[in-house]
Amino acid sequence: RESRDANQGPSCCKANVLTTTPLCSPPGNSIQFNFIYIAQIHNIFHHVVSISKRSLLVTDTTKTTATLNWGKPLDNGGLEVTGYVIEHKKEGTEEWVKDTPSPLRITEFVVPELEAGAKYYFRISAVNAKGAGEPAETKELVEIVERAAEPDLELDVELRRTLVVRAGCSIRLFVPIKGRPTPTVTWSKEGGPVPRAVIDSTESFTMLIIPESSRIDAGKYELTLENSTGKKTFETSDPIRASQAPTPPESIIPTDITKSSVSLVWTKPKHDGGSRITGYVLEAQKKATDQWAHVTTVKTMDFTVKNLNENEEYIFRVMAVNQSGRSVPRESKPIVVRDSTSLPEFDLRGVCQKTVIAKAGDDIKVEIPVTGRPRPTVSWQKDGAALKLTQRTNVETTAATVTLSINECNRADSGVYTMTGKNIVGSVTDNIIVKVKASEAI
Repeated sequence: RESRDANQGPSCCKANVLTTTPLCSPPGNSIQFNFIYIAQIHNIFHHVVSISKRSLLVTDTTKTTATLNWGKPLDNGGLEVTGYVIEHKKEGTEEWVKDTPSPLRITEFVVPELEAGAKYYFRISAVNAKGAGEPAETKELVEIVERAAEPDLELDVELRRTLVVRAGCSIRLFVPIKGRPTPTVTWSKEGGPVPRAVIDSTESFTMLIIPESSRIDAGKYELTLENSTGKKTFETSDPIRASQAPTPPESIIPTDITKSSVSLVWTKPKHDGGSRITGYVLEAQKKATDQWAHVTTVKTMDFTVKNLNENEEYIFRVMAVNQSGRSVPRESKPIVVRDSTSLPEFDLRGVCQKTVIAKAGDDIKVEIPVTGRPRPTVSWQKDGAALKLTQRTNVETTAATVTLSINECNRADSGVYTMTGKNIVGSVTDNIIVKVKASEAI
């Protein structure tokens, strides 16, 4: 018999059984049979959950950080995984240092404040209601260094076509770039310098602007990126001809905020730059960073940014795009990602004059929409006293409505029914009147 601990999943038992029962044998003779019975005993106990050791990856390092990625457990132990605990251990020490004060629900994490040039082990444990499982650990030491990457750039569709610029208007070439170390940026025109240009370069983009273009600014423009790992050059496919980038959108404001998303809306630019607006580029920046991340490019003037970190502060910016390029960005105010709050509110427009009239013996069902963030709790009273719930009288609350049900009503059900909605913002009270008339005699 082979057995396993009840917390380790299914077990199998094997046994040899001897029988002397005669089966179709001559009288007086008996035949021995060996049978093998295999029974699978299913685990009825929940257990802690473990992550595959192969799923933990260190995908990036900088001078002081390491980026970890991991996959979700294939077996959650019969219980929902509530988060992950990340730890690190420096080479030459035995102490594991916890990087997360509480379990995280995400599957990517940047370990901060590491020592430049030092080497570390990392490990992660999945957590469910039974506790933390066996950790997955990096097999090799990870050195905390700035990883090198060759220069590269991302060309907009506009830069792959001929750019037409109206004389007297600006030329604006915007190119997202990347590379480690941050590459040096050189702009030129047909092999020579661009003295009339204003060049703005950061870690994530470079932008060339000629405020008031003229015919001498027409031609092919070259962009060269170079760092210690290599060099890359881009040239406009066709000469720039001397339209203007649009002005930025007039405003960008949030219309809804939850604990993981922000819905934004913006207005069109005051001037389209002389050509049709083809879309809008939306970017996001986390607080305390100087890097802008591309979110989306859309043709509409609204978008909901999802999968944001709760309680994290973000700034968003939007740029209008036309045939000549992108506008300068229009930035939002800092936005903290968390559930917005609002006072409870009952919508009694569906109850005529807040009064329900029924005949004795009829069933009454009144469904009332209710709003509020966080979702309010609703309590009921009748004629100033707590409503008694019976087999005939019942109330039901969903995410969007409250419902009062009275089966086979009678005159005693008449009265003033009071609803009170309450959440952390405050409480709101409203009434409906129920009138039960005697049924007509037959």
